[in-house]
Amino acid sequence: MADDKEVQEQEEKKSGGGLLPLINLVLLVLLLGVGGFIAWELLQLKQQQAAPPAAQATKSEDAAIPEAEDDSGSPPVLMDLDNITVNLADTDASRFLRAKIKLAVRGEEAKAKIEANKAKIDDLIITVLSSKKFADIRTPQGKYALKEELVYRINRAVGGKPVKTLYFTDFVAQ
Repeated sequence: MADDKEVQEQEEKKSGGGLLPLINLVLLVLLLGVGGFIAWELLQLKQQQAAPPAAQATKSEDAAIPEAEDDSGSPPVLMDLDNITVNLADTDASRFLRAKIKLAVRGEEAKAKIEANKAKIDDLIITVLSSKKFADIRTPQGKYALKEELVYRINRAVGGKPVKTLYFTDFVAQ
């Protein structure tokens, strides 16, 4: 009888399976968790890219930069600024931005005001552009937000609202 009990205990140890099924189960749960997380991140990224610009604009209405008033009494005067080349603020790679900017100002008086503050405006534009990351400016929405910010800051630096809008006539980021 003692021999029967020993044989039975040995069979139970053999059929018990040990740790291997438990390890397999843990690895399977871990693999499913990591796969689910990656799938969720990809879906979130696609939803952010597919969101219409109007929906993104409504999300940031509180932080919107006030736009310049439109007085359609006089046609805008276009002014070319110097070509600007700056390093972007990306830390993972060395990137640069080359831009050529054209300002639409509210008339000859506004043009004279801009000309008088040209060095201040150039410094302001270089400072703003070099503070941006490539991800911030690579999309059309990013470029539009950059235009709004530059118009707002130029008008604020010069005083009044001489600049109606800003156009990028050349924009290369690499």
